[in-house]
Amino acid sequence: MIKAIIFDFDGVIVDSYEHNYLYHEKKYVGLTREEHKQFFEGNMYEIKEQLIKEGKLVVNHDIDSPEIMRKMMLQEKIEDSVVSSLKDLKQAYLLFIVTSHRESILNEFLNQEALGDLFDEVLGVETHKKKNIKFQLLLDRYDLKKDQTIFVTDTLGDILEANKLDIKTIAVDFGFHERERLERGHPLEIVSNFGAISTILKNINFNLTD
Repeated sequence: MIKAIIFDFDGVIVDSYEHNYLYHEKKYVGLTREEHKQFFEGNMYEIKEQLIKEGKLVVNHDIDSPEIMRKMMLQEKIEDSVVSSLKDLKQAYLLFIVTSHRESILNEFLNQEALGDLFDEVLGVETHKKKNIKFQLLLDRYDLKKDQTIFVTDTLGDILEANKLDIKTIAVDFGFHERERLERGHPLEIVSNFGAISTILKNINFNLTD
């Protein structure tokens, strides 16, 4: 039975693709949208580090990256329908966020939106750059089994990270990656609206107890 839901943040809980691209466009000279999407086909930090090492990605060192990202994040809004769905899910499941964002910025945003108590824990880059490591930390900390946990994300790279631990994923095709790219990771389901997540979880738990 599913007991916990781990959410990616960007592209899942907030529609932040445009801000994320504009941030990376400022940070990396001449970055195209397709190159930006390719960052998220694996571990974003490892891909960027490799591209910089190979000279395929040029860093603009004249910008204050954390502050630009912070200002952009604090301009985001969570849709009312998403907040409502999350509050309903909170009644039945532990809720977590595992993100490549800075925890400090994300917690500031959640507090700004008066949603600081909605998630049991938020793990960002300060905890670790690899999401599979952060998944394992949550499993250990909350005494959860892999089959009691599901991950909701919008990128192929995240699905592959979850696959390393045999954690099932629900992918959303309204975020950073389109359905065709997401299918390469073989998620359990791909949905086109946030509200569908609840129905899938109910069906999973019903089938497990049937």
